[in-house]
Amino acid sequence: MSASVTVAVVAGFPPPPGGMPHQAEMVTERLRREGATVVCLNTNPLGRRKPRSVRFLRFLPELRKLRGCDVALIFAGSYASFFAFSAVPLLAARLLGTPSILMYKGGLARFFFRRYGWLVRPFARLARAIVVPGRFLQSVFEVFGMRAHVLPDLIDVSGLPERRPAADPPLLLVPRRFDYVGGVDLAVRAFGAVVREFPSAELHLCGDGDDRPQLERLAEELAPGRVHFHGFLPHEELMPLLARATALVNPTRDDNHPNSVLEAMWVGVPVLATAVGGVPFLLRDGATGFLARPDEAEALAERILYVLKHPEEAAAAAARAREAAPEFIWPSDRPGLLGELLELAGGDATPPTTPDSAAPSPPPA
Repeated sequence: MSASVTVAVVAGFPPPPGGMPHQAEMVTERLRREGATVVCLNTNPLGRRKPRSVRFLRFLPELRKLRGCDVALIFAGSYASFFAFSAVPLLAARLLGTPSILMYKGGLARFFFRRYGWLVRPFARLARAIVVPGRFLQSVFEVFGMRAHVLPDLIDVSGLPERRPAADPPLLLVPRRFDYVGGVDLAVRAFGAVVREFPSAELHLCGDGDDRPQLERLAEELAPGRVHFHGFLPHEELMPLLARATALVNPTRDDNHPNSVLEAMWVGVPVLATAVGGVPFLLRDGATGFLARPDEAEALAERILYVLKHPEEAAAAAARAREAAPEFIWPSDRPGLLGELLELAGGDATPPTTPDSAAPSPPPA
């Protein structure tokens, strides 16, 4: 067996669950299963509610751990998060002689690069490679003169449930952060129109954020007693809800490669989403999902009502989405992630030889 490879993972780890923190956990677990020694540099050591400046000062001493690692995987968001928690580690890795890979997953990428691309490029070029989860973000980097490689997000397909008979009354599931970009207000407004025709329908919101008080007031006004606020749910608690959902609703005002959509596709749950960012790269309207015009609650309501009134068509689209899902994900059981990353980093390290299982297929329809 080859000598162990040491990988630094620079990312915000849970809590809260979901998004990049969950993906950082998945990558860390996968690399360890492939025999790597993983050093975690948590960019979120004090929790999201602490000021970014305080979190940055607490994180800064962690950068010394980059010394001697074979490669550093640096997760990246947009705006201030990029400059504090990605640009600085990229520079530190270069100064310490550690090859780095920039793993960009930030929302609002087009708007961020349009304004700050001139400043992003010098830092991005410090990395040996830029990795993005899908073709949409790859095209964004191309537009701004940077080459990115597609490496799909890891999905724990073994932890995904089997599809159950859809709930009766209809259950709509929205697993999004409660902020402007998440668009949960659009889902609540659309649901206000839905309950006029399906008064027993339920809307389940799995997430949290600063907009929660406004959303609770809006829900009580438009659909009293029909909207359920769960807060952030651990994956093992969210999945049973997904398994029996009539549809997953992704109402975002911008998006890249939403894992919740991919998980719904794999399980076979119909997906309704706004046609923003990378979502149309994953779903074809009417074929594998149902897309609504962005930032329009009325348009989202129309698509939800269409799905509720045409269950056979929704089921057929979900079945086609199951077939398409493997194209967009890296199953967490699939071997070879460490070797792929080392190849991108261009280092001399060789991944340890470890037995592993073959990549799984989607569950049978």
